[in-house]
Amino acid sequence: MSKPHNDDRARPRPRLPISRQRLVELAVVVFGVLIGLGLDNLVEEVRLRGDARELERAFQHDILGAIQNSWERQAIDKCLTERLHSLTEQALSRDGTWEAAPAVSNGSIPVAVPAPYRSPIRQWMTVSFDRALGTEAFKRIPRERANAYAVLFSSIAWSREGNGEEYQALARLAPLAYPMADVDNQVRADMLQALSQLDRDRALALVQANQFIALAMNMPDTNAVRGGLLEQRAKYDEATRSLEVTYGACFDRSATDRLMSLASK
Repeated sequence: MSKPHNDDRARPRPRLPISRQRLVELAVVVFGVLIGLGLDNLVEEVRLRGDARELERAFQHDILGAIQNSWERQAIDKCLTERLHSLTEQALSRDGTWEAAPAVSNGSIPVAVPAPYRSPIRQWMTVSFDRALGTEAFKRIPRERANAYAVLFSSIAWSREGNGEEYQALARLAPLAYPMADVDNQVRADMLQALSQLDRDRALALVQANQFIALAMNMPDTNAVRGGLLEQRAKYDEATRSLEVTYGACFDRSATDRLMSLASK
């Protein structure tokens, strides 16, 4: 039986089913698609970074508003403290009657019922930050700055919550706005409790105001906030004149100079 014969001749290479020209055409198409996708991604990234800058401008607007609220708290704290002392003396009176505490105005916001204590009615805005959370644009803000915004807006939310609690206590002072005879101990105790709560709220609001301004002045890349404050000097001077009319000589005029000094550092 003969052995199988080995064919040592080179076997022809398999030929590609498509020509080299066709391969070049396919490569051009693939690279074109990749370049197109890259350009689309680049355009989208540029758009998102632009949206991130818009978000930061909205954040800074709300932060500047909160700084002004905090400045007002600093400037009127002496007035609020003196008023609470006066109302406490009235509630502690032992003659069985009390005269109506002088009604106060809350500035440009009209009130229908006489109020014996003037507490600022202000908005503490966090909408811009709340809406931005989780968006792709927010992710383009540098992490350190984004974390600083989170701390600041948490502080704004706490101030808003404290302002609400303050007004709940303020509503309990209504009897002090009217003359009363034969005031019993229970009524006095209720008034003193409400005054104590208001004093706590006043002190806490001042601490939060001081802390918020310090945080805003020390956040990363704070030039926009500082510059915005300095540009608003005329606005603060106008607010000072209005608040002096509302609160009187107890208003702390030096609060504006201290704030502007911090902004200019």
